[in-house]
Amino acid sequence: MTETYREDGFRLNDLEENEQLALGGLVRILIRLDGSFSEAEEEHLDTVADEVGDRETLWRFISRSAQEHENDGAIRDAAMGVKRTGARELIRYVLESIARADTITVTEQTLLDWLDDTAWTS
Repeated sequence: MTETYREDGFRLNDLEENEQLALGGLVRILIRLDGSFSEAEEEHLDTVADEVGDRETLWRFISRSAQEHENDGAIRDAAMGVKRTGARELIRYVLESIARADTITVTEQTLLDWLDDTAWTS
């Protein structure tokens, strides 16, 4: 069951540029982790994006991150640079919601755990 995002929480347009790129990159990593990106998953991603802003904005973040971040290491570095609590909460919510389109895989959970236990410990 997916929770509804808090109405008073950050929305996509509230993110600063570095946070936008981190979100876009992390979504790219998440999509690749289970080895496929089905039409149902794409529809679910669009639904989540509309809940926290709009799908065009999220797809723009994803596209820009592909141009800005050369590899997963650069994406992870960008994620570690996200300091605002509201931005972290939004990014974490979006990623977990996308992962729940089907079942969260072990590799997807590993990414979520990395955010919680390593990237955003401070």
